[in-house]
Amino acid sequence: MPKWGAFDFEALKRMADRFQKAVDGGVVDMFIRDFLLEMAYRAERKIKKRTPVDTGELRRNWTVGKIQRIGDGYLVEIFNNTEYASFVEHGHRTGEDLTKWVEGRFMMTISMKEIERELPQYLERRQRTLLEQILGE
Repeated sequence: MPKWGAFDFEALKRMADRFQKAVDGGVVDMFIRDFLLEMAYRAERKIKKRTPVDTGELRRNWTVGKIQRIGDGYLVEIFNNTEYASFVEHGHRTGEDLTKWVEGRFMMTISMKEIERELPQYLERRQRTLLEQILGE
């Protein structure tokens, strides 16, 4: 039978205790909420930059909603209540007989895809900070 040697589990136990304390104390929940809010506001900025301007109403009306916890997940909405927002996003028919087509600008679709690609690098940076905070206590 191989000899595995001695291993001191106390350091591992202390680290697990610190993680549990962070979870129980709401540190992890606050981390997730802060991170989601940061990503939502980054997305909103990107969307606004891509939004075409005629009167400025469409660009002004982009809004980041509150973060909601639903089960084990979180939800944050970015929305625009302007009546014609979906037509500008996805395109629409036009003309007297509705035979012409105006292409969509896809300002939200493109911006959200960019955020999805960038998210891992932002998350990694923020996770490092969280780990330093938890383990450094």
